[in-house]
This record gives sequence, C-alpha cells and structure tokens, in this order.
Amino acid sequence: MQLGTLTIGGQVLWVLGASVALIIALYLFFGQTLYGKALRATAINRVGARLVGISHTMAGKLSFALAAGIGALSGILIVPITTVYYDTGFLIGLKGFVAAIIGGMASYPLAAVGAILVGLLESYSSFWASAFKEVIVFTLIIPVLLWRSLTSHHEEEE
Repeated sequence: MQLGTLTIGGQVLWVLGASVALIIALYLFFGQTLYGKALRATAINRVGARLVGISHTMAGKLSFALAAGIGALSGILIVPITTVYYDTGFLIGLKGFVAAIIGGMASYPLAAVGAILVGLLESYSSFWASAFKEVIVFTLIIPVLLWRSLTSHHEEEE
C-alpha cells in the first residue's frame, strides 16, 4: 500500500488491526465479564479475593491461558515480519518489558503507546548507531524508573 513515499505492507496492517482488536477485547474482558473482574481482584489482593469466594487456582489457570493465547497470536503475527530464531522471543520480551515500564504496568493501552515509542527509538537508533540500538533501547529504562521512583509517593505497609 502506497501513501505518498511511505510504503506499508499488508502484514503491518494486520498487526496493527490485531493489536487494536486485542486491546479492545482485553478492555471488555477485564471491565465487563465476571472472570475478568475476578482475575483483576486476585491480582490486586489475593487474600481478599479468596475471602469473597474467588479461587486463586482458577485465576492462575485463566491468566496462564490468557498469556498463552496472546503469545500465540503475537507469534503468528510476527513471523512474516521478522526472522525468528529459537531465542528471538527473549529479546522481544525484554523490549516489551521496557515498553510496559515506559507506558506503565497498570494500563495496557499506555503500554502499547510505550511499545510504539520503543519501536520508534529502535528504528531511529538503528539508523544513527546500528551497533548500539539494543543498548539505547535498554538504557531508556533507567531514566524512566528513576523518574517514577522520585515522583511516586510511598505509603507504609503494615
């Protein structure tokens, strides 16, 4: 697909569409369904969730199944775009972790914005300093964590 001088592949459109659909589906799942609310309650307070009758075993199995489904969908979508080796997922997972830290661990739409920021930074750094593109991306986490630790207010726990 040609947009002026920009060429966009069909697979990139599929990835963007699937990402938006997944974000909407997760938003609806965690906000509207009983299982999604139970999973959120268990993640926030396991003891409190057990006291109101939510099984932490069910929450663990559900979160594992959800992670496996998202991982399978991600793998299917990324294979035509990049070369995949046996350890490719490790580097992609670390970059996803950096994106989640930048966007905030509590909000997956903001984590998606963080992923776009990490992708743009990686693209620009591979153009200017290709040997240090991973170093630049992983170094980005230090000022973000420093800023978050200085601006967050910690409360004492009992």
